[in-house]
Amino acid sequence: MATDPNFEYTIDRMRTRFSKPEIAESLQRYAKTHGVETFGMRDYDKWDQHILSSARILVAFGSWGKALQAAGLRAERSYGLDLKEMVVAFKACWRQHGSAPSKRQLETYLDQHKYPFRWSSYKGVWGGLGCLATLIVKAEKGLISPNELHQRRSNQSIRHPISLKLRIAVLKRDKYRCVKCGASPKVDKRVRLQVDHILPVAKHGSNSLDNLQTLCFDCNQGKKDADD
Repeated sequence: MATDPNFEYTIDRMRTRFSKPEIAESLQRYAKTHGVETFGMRDYDKWDQHILSSARILVAFGSWGKALQAAGLRAERSYGLDLKEMVVAFKACWRQHGSAPSKRQLETYLDQHKYPFRWSSYKGVWGGLGCLATLIVKAEKGLISPNELHQRRSNQSIRHPISLKLRIAVLKRDKYRCVKCGASPKVDKRVRLQVDHILPVAKHGSNSLDNLQTLCFDCNQGKKDADD
C-alpha cells in the first residue's frame, strides 16, 4: 500500500478519546450556536452538547485560550498570558511589516490571527512596544538570554515620586521653558510645564537630576505616545 512520504505521524489524542480537530469543531459549534466569538470554560460545560469537559480540553491543549485559538476563536483576557507566544506573535508581525510594528499594526495582526492578548497586554508586561523591540534586538545579538526576553519588565522598576525640591531645581535649570519647543508660561499663560524622565522609569530610569527635563504638556504627551 502506497504511503505519503510527507505524512507526519503525530499524537493528537491527549488523554481523551477526542482529537484536537474534533474538540476545535465542538468549540466552533458552541460559538456559532450562541453567536459569540469567545466564551469561558463554565459556559461550555453548561452546554448540553459539549463533547468533553473543559478541564479535559485544557489538558489536551495546555490552556483554554489555546483551545479557543485553535478553533479560530478569541480567548478571553482573563486567562494567563503566554509570554513566549506573545514574543512569537510580535516578531511575526515585525517580519510582515519589515519594521518594528506600531500599536495599530500589532492590533490588526492579533485580530487577524485570533491571539488571546491585546496591545495593552504587551504594555503591561514589557512597558511598551519599543521596550520589547529593544529586548528582541538584544536577544538576537546574544546580549541577553531568552529567559530575560520572556520576563515581565513593568514591575521591575518602582516609580518613586519626584520631590518638590527636585522639581523646582529642574525647572530653574531649564529656565522654566520646555526644552523641546521652548514654550514658557511667562509668554503664554496656557502653557503647562511638567518634569519628565528622559529615560523612562519602565526602562530603569532614575530620579537623578541629569535624567529629568522640563517639557510642556503637549511635548510630554507626544513623547509618551512615541514610546508606546
